[in-house]
Amino acid sequence: MRFVTLVSELSLSDLRAIAKGSMQCTVTDIDFLETLAAHQCILVPPWILRAQPTGGLARVTKIVYDTDGNIDKVAVLLAAARELKRGQRRDFGFGGRFSM
Repeated sequence: MRFVTLVSELSLSDLRAIAKGSMQCTVTDIDFLETLAAHQCILVPPWILRAQPTGGLARVTKIVYDTDGNIDKVAVLLAAARELKRGQRRDFGFGGRFSM
């Protein structure tokens, strides 16, 4: 699975660089939401949830906030990518219509 943001096409390594502060870039709200949607994820505070082929929802990661009280979009996307990759390795089998 290759994790890339949908709008600005930031790779996983780009997101890590932003989180470390070595890359000056931000993830816009639309990029954040579109990227989650592309991976069948939705934002339901305090969690990011993912649709399952059975019709249920699975918790992907907890939403984290920055010091200003805003969603830390980079940290959430990194955590979601990590969990989605872990799920793929374990072959959770999200089903045909939810394949990546």
